[in-house]
Amino acid sequence: YGVVDFLWYRRHEGVASVSSPGYDVIDEWGRPIRDPVWWPSSLGGQGFKIVADSLNKMDLKLRIHVMRGISSEAVKQNTPIMVSK
Repeated sequence: YGVVDFLWYRRHEGVASVSSPGYDVIDEWGRPIRDPVWWPSSLGGQGFKIVADSLNKMDLKLRIHVMRGISSEAVKQNTPIMVSK
């Protein structure tokens, strides 16, 4: 299987590493979404579908690492929680 490791949702400034400056790419609810700069196949709402389909053709499965908790970018932007009152 192929693994998309954590920080797949981070827009890096410069070299991509854990300590590189950047920010999390999030939707209106603060959920992490693919950075279209690093994942151009995700444009148009495709998500990881194109990558997953390519791996599937090679009899591989896709695993995506998601960090639990609330994104620091969502906290900074004070995004609402989906379906909350």
